[in-house]
Amino acid sequence: MMLLVVLFALAAIVWLIPLIHAGRTFQMATLVLVIGTVLGPSFFAINGPIQLSLDRLLWIAMFGLVAIQWRMGELRIPQLNRVDAAVAAITVWLLVSVMIGGANPANEPPPIAKWLFCIAMPLGLYVIARISEVKESDLQWAYRVLLTLGCYLAVMALFEVSGLHALVFPTYIVDPTNWEFFGRGRGPLLNPSGNGIVMCGALAIAVLGVIRSTFRMRVFYLLLCMLLVLGVYCTLTRSAWMGAIATIAVVALIFSPRWVRVLGLATAVLIGGAGVLGLKDQLLRMKRDKNLTSADAEKSIQLRPLLAVVAWEMFKDRPITGHGFGHYFAHSGKYHSIRSYDMPLEDARPYAQHNVFLAMLVDSGLIGLSMLSVMLISITSMAWNLARNEGHSVAIRCGGLLWLGVFAAYFCNGMFQDVTIIPMVNMFLFFAAGLAVTLYERGVVTRRVERPMPLDNFSVVSVAPSGAVAQ
Repeated sequence: MMLLVVLFALAAIVWLIPLIHAGRTFQMATLVLVIGTVLGPSFFAINGPIQLSLDRLLWIAMFGLVAIQWRMGELRIPQLNRVDAAVAAITVWLLVSVMIGGANPANEPPPIAKWLFCIAMPLGLYVIARISEVKESDLQWAYRVLLTLGCYLAVMALFEVSGLHALVFPTYIVDPTNWEFFGRGRGPLLNPSGNGIVMCGALAIAVLGVIRSTFRMRVFYLLLCMLLVLGVYCTLTRSAWMGAIATIAVVALIFSPRWVRVLGLATAVLIGGAGVLGLKDQLLRMKRDKNLTSADAEKSIQLRPLLAVVAWEMFKDRPITGHGFGHYFAHSGKYHSIRSYDMPLEDARPYAQHNVFLAMLVDSGLIGLSMLSVMLISITSMAWNLARNEGHSVAIRCGGLLWLGVFAAYFCNGMFQDVTIIPMVNMFLFFAAGLAVTLYERGVVTRRVERPMPLDNFSVVSVAPSGAVAQ
């Protein structure tokens, strides 16, 4: 393991030196996503008061570069908008919620750690995406990297399900001692839903490539789409499948004529409804994990109404502020003993909430859920406008589609589990959010020469999404 870490560090230095020299914070943020996914804390970590891993060290280095650029006057802070305010507000409120939640059980991780790694670090990527001067070449580079990452995850998921464990890297993915989700395409995040969300982001990029490429490249992107869909299937997770379908549907909805959209929606509803009715029992009792029976798979669905009842009772007691972010198990115990419902609420005692919005409502109350809703709706509106505007370049429209694809998968998976607690999911979500907001407000940065002049004299031109040019 140490040899792998040393080799990775040497390779990373070769990659990082030109990025640091050129001040490409946006590309460094993209590398944080890749390294955090493939070589995160499960691969290598230094334990201490705060656990340090390779991606977290790179995250710190990235903000060190930002501090240097700011000190030298090379960094331009954009004017704050309503989305920035919503992101800042929910981050501060969740920190306050951590502080007012009271004591946590000794066997549970401290709530401040959940806030730090699931909220604060993703906020850092949002900030980087907002303050970086993004060039079209940066976008193309990031899309290629994220598409490569998605294909890697798909191949690893296929190896996991096929039993080709000797080909899986990193090897901890197929460690049977870590039994949860073993036998499914859980990937380096060790969670099939998180794995599916990342692949859906890549799927959105690949589907756009099929639509907007030449014939030869269209075949290539079609093969990538097939690989990514196969990878999502190998997660053996119903919500991940729904996320992939939603991602493809969003891209098709934007680029298809209206009559095709209406016909496709009607066909999907009819075929989907018939399929669900005909395969209901098979879907409910589908065996997925190697260590779980098909009856256990059916039980996982039966738990969700129980968790919803517990969430409702907890919400009624503290509807405004919630019980404290990260304090669910500290306060949920007594609600499983309620006898007014003719339901076995005790069966749900060991489980966290299986819905991201109910989890946010219980932990942070209506305040937190309202902030989250405003943030998601606002960003989705901006991303939709970006993707729909035919006056934008393909790279800019793809920035909107990246958010729409990631959010579609996030929403579908989040309806069935709290995806906030899956490592790296919020990192991808906040990065895509920051990119969409930046492209919507500022577009990309281009460099052009107005008249013959020495090569060291050029002007920086910001091309706004509306087509206006501000120098």
